[in-house]
Amino acid sequence: MEPRRAAVTPTAQVETARIETVRIDVGGTWIRTESDGVRRRTPAPSRINHPDVPATVLVDRLVDHLISVAPEAGRVVVSLGAAMDDVTGTVRGSGPMWGDWLMDRDLVGMLRQARPGVAWHVFNDVTCGLADFADSVAPESPASVGYLTVSSGIGLKIADLGTGTVKVDEDGLQGEVGHLPVALAPETAALGHLPCECGGTGHVASVSSGPGIARVARTLGIGSYSTEWFRQAVTTGDDDAIALLATVTRPVAEVLRAIWVTQPWVTVIGIGGGVAEGLGEPYRTALLRHLRGAGSYAAGSPDAWERRVRLLDHPGVDVLRGAQLLAEGSLVVTRAQEADHR
Repeated sequence: MEPRRAAVTPTAQVETARIETVRIDVGGTWIRTESDGVRRRTPAPSRINHPDVPATVLVDRLVDHLISVAPEAGRVVVSLGAAMDDVTGTVRGSGPMWGDWLMDRDLVGMLRQARPGVAWHVFNDVTCGLADFADSVAPESPASVGYLTVSSGIGLKIADLGTGTVKVDEDGLQGEVGHLPVALAPETAALGHLPCECGGTGHVASVSSGPGIARVARTLGIGSYSTEWFRQAVTTGDDDAIALLATVTRPVAEVLRAIWVTQPWVTVIGIGGGVAEGLGEPYRTALLRHLRGAGSYAAGSPDAWERRVRLLDHPGVDVLRGAQLLAEGSLVVTRAQEADHR
């Protein structure tokens, strides 16, 4: 029996496309809503925007907002910037949105109870990015592909295109690589104490996320640092900027190396998010320099990393499109144990 290649199947002909659909992207700073061809942007009820408001209140505000923009009947697809179980819709938490507050909240259940006439589909934003990326590269990558976002947070998702599945663990999670221990060069080992938005210290996101890079710059005494300065300075070859770029890309390169050492069937990983896309080709160049510099056969063939690492041009993936693709079954999120016994 041929494996299902759902990611390649056109979704425009899906009958449910005639249903009124509202598409929502919930991030740490903004909520983007798209309905009837009209796009709106409102501040997110998040820790970034409301640092003094308790996390429980922020989550309640998010639920109220989602209900307020939903139709009486139809479909709502949501890309949510939080760690969550895409199988059940249970939300675990998000450092940029709610700080170090851990939760176990059935967000989809709450929404369905409040607006039962709506078909609610809520997915992790990295899963949505993966769905959009996989749909665009599926014809050329018949095995497995991944999507890594480097932004206010860092996350990864991998899809098996042969079966059309995204396999998660028993808690519904996959790819929380931003909270792995950070890998640093000996000369920058002191950065291992830096905090992470999740409440921990010494994580990949502590150094390599957007907020992490700002922390590294302050620790290294780069007083001129700003996001705009960094983007311009790496392009002009400023010494401080190049050194900073080398420091903050090393942990991401080590994550990529670990993926291909343990999962060689992953053919390509698309890299997006505000940090990676904003810095552009210098970011990819720095990653490749680290990957080629392993000094052992772990570096692979001379052109291996160039084939595997695909930096996405701004605006990168479309998480709103990805959320709709997931709602229409382009990819199916499933427990790894269940998928292996099908």
